[in-house]
Amino acid sequence: MWRWGRVCLAGLLLCAGAGGSGAEPVSGVMCAASGGTYMVWSCGDPETEAQLRAQAMTPDEARSVGCPPVYFGRGPEQDEETWQVLVPTGEPSLTPRTPDPAVAGRVGAAWDRIERWLGAHASATLRKLRHPVDGDHLARWERDNGRLPDDLFASLQRHDGADGNFGAGFPLPPELGLARLSSFDSLRSSNCQDLVMSGAVDEADPDDGAWHGSLLPFASDGHGWDLFADPRNGRVGEKKWDERVRYDGPMGWRSFADLLEALAASMEQGQAVREWYPSVSAGCELRWTTARPPSLPSGCAGSARPSPTPEPTPEAEEPSPLTDADARGIGCRPPRRPPVVRTPDPAVTRKVDAAWRRIERWLLRRAPRSHRTLRAPARPLDIARAEARMGLTFPDDLRASLLRHDGAGIGPGPLWLYAPAKEIAAEWSLMCGLYLDGTITPDVTWWHGRLIPYAPSNDGGHLFLDTGTGRTGEYYNETGLTLEGDPVWPSYLAQLSDLATSLEMGRPMRSWKPTVVKGELDWTFVR
Repeated sequence: MWRWGRVCLAGLLLCAGAGGSGAEPVSGVMCAASGGTYMVWSCGDPETEAQLRAQAMTPDEARSVGCPPVYFGRGPEQDEETWQVLVPTGEPSLTPRTPDPAVAGRVGAAWDRIERWLGAHASATLRKLRHPVDGDHLARWERDNGRLPDDLFASLQRHDGADGNFGAGFPLPPELGLARLSSFDSLRSSNCQDLVMSGAVDEADPDDGAWHGSLLPFASDGHGWDLFADPRNGRVGEKKWDERVRYDGPMGWRSFADLLEALAASMEQGQAVREWYPSVSAGCELRWTTARPPSLPSGCAGSARPSPTPEPTPEAEEPSPLTDADARGIGCRPPRRPPVVRTPDPAVTRKVDAAWRRIERWLLRRAPRSHRTLRAPARPLDIARAEARMGLTFPDDLRASLLRHDGAGIGPGPLWLYAPAKEIAAEWSLMCGLYLDGTITPDVTWWHGRLIPYAPSNDGGHLFLDTGTGRTGEYYNETGLTLEGDPVWPSYLAQLSDLATSLEMGRPMRSWKPTVVKGELDWTFVR
């Protein structure tokens, strides 16, 4: 049996002005971070590393507040592999525990109600709900990380989050995405790293402090707003960037089960959950709005995603992981490199910004509900991290677009939505992972690691940008890559400009004509 080793967290610190109230690092020094069970910051400058070390918690202090320790220069075990690798475990399978039957019954009943409503009104979101976490994986996670609250445990036995992850999968109000179990660690580590680097041991309080490593983030908007469960009592609280944890906020709940039941009731009755109403996008996806929608769009009924293929019998031969040479050949095992922040060409930025201004003006005037789905600019560091993870350099037009809007609830037609930088990298990893673990035999007509999946569709595919040619294309599991026809533009900028022109002129964009339904951009098929 094989399992994934701990995932490396990679970061980049531009040290000028970093560090809050502690000693100021040397201006202009660049630091790279990597790690898994602990973090290592390497700046190549002993003075800067010494200043950061003096400000941060000691390893023992970090462990005392439930967080991975941080080292500077090098870790305690210089040869330990901290990047993501496939390692044979040689361990027998573990059997997951059984959660409290009454709690599991509440969670199961709530999911039944939610799935029925999604099937009737928002089938695209229903199909994004993932299958249960593998029992062995769930048992190992608890062995390594501690016991989950029974309601969260039972929910993972029903759905391991949703495709699209933060915000674009199964949204909790207002736009917090239900996370996969594999994201729990990275969300917790991100909050822990902020706490440990601040050096504020007295701020490590799970009740009203800045953070504590015992808390379990299970949802996030991908921009610093997380929901978490307190394993001591099951309470659900909120943590926003640079704010303290709180349990009395708009998304604070007595338990995760209470949250699920409130969502189910809100959907069934069309009533607000706290201050947000359930609505459905033109792409048949669940959304939450502060205004009660007068009605829900028709034609969005559908079934859940197909059941997974039954696991092979113990005698069946398991897929063979891809060799390093083959993985590099298909572009799915790039060389390790630290994130590097790059500035797009100013001329390209001007053209991209001009296209977005046209789109923004039209949406604000004609489709204000869609205008509100335009996300804030991406952090340059998030783009750099995505590039480092993928081993690619984003074309300047895509980079400039992300620096204008880090994704949006619109796209070049009814099926696609522009994805944030983090989700682009996550989708790329998912696609390459099918090659790396032997699930799919590499085939350059089906997928290649040089492609950037920048706009997922609501029916399982995505648009991609080919870094080899700069052209766009389309991917679907059944057909692989489409390199000609309607999904193809000579560049990302060309597609964005066509979208702006289509909106302004009211003329079709390839086969789809833009319309507006109740303040939201919609599309009509015209060919």
